[in-house]
Amino acid sequence: MDWVFYNATGGEYIIGHGGGALAQHTYCMNISWEEALPGDLVFYPDDVHVGIVGGRDENGNLLIIHCASGANNVVITRVDGFTSVARPLLYDEQSLSKFASV
Repeated sequence: MDWVFYNATGGEYIIGHGGGALAQHTYCMNISWEEALPGDLVFYPDDVHVGIVGGRDENGNLLIIHCASGANNVVITRVDGFTSVARPLLYDEQSLSKFASV
């Protein structure tokens, strides 16, 4: 996730400052599943894994992009296993206007 934020902001921001999913969650505000939008982060219990909301399928189910160690690649799945969703603090109005062109 650090790589995603670093590249999306032109190298200006690393969520969690390299500390992994637990640190990344501390730079977010918890939200409800109904509020989830593309770019919000989802977490496994105890913040041992993180994914990013990519959108919704034709039935309105969230699609999650994350690294799957068993598959050794980036995958798109449903929310199975993820137990919380949070919005990165980066997305406040000031930051949104700053990075609107990204």
